[in-house]
Amino acid sequence: MANNSLSGKIPSSFGSLKYLMQLQLQRNNFSGELPSLENCTQLVLVDLGFNNISGKIQAWIGSSLKQLRVLQFRSNHFSGCIPSRICSLPLIRVFDLSQNNISGVLPHCLNNLTAFSSVSPDEMDYLPAHSDFVLQLIWKGAEREYGENVRYLRSIDISSNNLTGVIPENITYMLGLRSLNLSRNSLTGVIPGKFGQLEVLEVLDLSRNHLSGSIPDSFRNLHSIDVLDLSVNNLSGRIPTSPQLMTFCESSFTGNVGLYGPQLTRKCPGDRQSEDPKVTGGTESAETENDGDGFITPGFYAAIGIGFFIGFVGVCLALPPETSWRYVQQCLRKR
Repeated sequence: MANNSLSGKIPSSFGSLKYLMQLQLQRNNFSGELPSLENCTQLVLVDLGFNNISGKIQAWIGSSLKQLRVLQFRSNHFSGCIPSRICSLPLIRVFDLSQNNISGVLPHCLNNLTAFSSVSPDEMDYLPAHSDFVLQLIWKGAEREYGENVRYLRSIDISSNNLTGVIPENITYMLGLRSLNLSRNSLTGVIPGKFGQLEVLEVLDLSRNHLSGSIPDSFRNLHSIDVLDLSVNNLSGRIPTSPQLMTFCESSFTGNVGLYGPQLTRKCPGDRQSEDPKVTGGTESAETENDGDGFITPGFYAAIGIGFFIGFVGVCLALPPETSWRYVQQCLRKR
């Protein structure tokens, strides 16, 4: 029932469907609170993204839905804190609470999401029979579709909320984590020093928070990192260098006054045009751009005119007197 423009509250009768395995109601206009699904213990996927659902995230999600692989509440109006019981989901692969009104701190038990602790997927962890589904997921900035291969994903996205406090150190023990997005919150403190342990991490976005301190040297070990954004924080010190980190540009680090390193001098395609020196110079820059290397100026054209006049007079003086005056008159008539 996705993309059907359905509205109203989600029927409470769904809670009596004991063998329900998928609840996909994304991209509708559902509102109100989520009804209890405690009895739906076979649920593998819950995708309610892009609706207007409100209320708190209930603790029964972690207590009862032990088979859950995907929990996607993206772009709703959920509020309140993330309950610690949410950490009791042993098979969860995709945990997306982004673009809501969630507040409070990050649970310090996130490392108990045991599916994130393994670098390679458990070969025994196949989706249950008759659970064919298509999941639309934002991955590396683009929407992609996943089916059974969702078991290879390890993604946590709690961006664009009202989270406060620090990033728990034990999040760096989730060795199978491939994507972590905590951007656009109000997180404080330092970036945990052991982030380099997450060697299969491909996406890390901590931008637009209030993080301080330096970027840990262990970032040199992020050999798989493909998307990195630490911009608009209060970070300082030198950006660690490694072959992988040197591939990133200014936009990954901008907005940190005390930060320095060669990456901050490199522009990449797609960086904001307003940051281009050719644009910020206004009229003067536009004139320079039109003039190529800046050598051609109004004085340059004046010098050409004077030189032409002097040469013209010189030619006339070199002729016999009677010829030179007649020659000048002929030239003037022609012009």
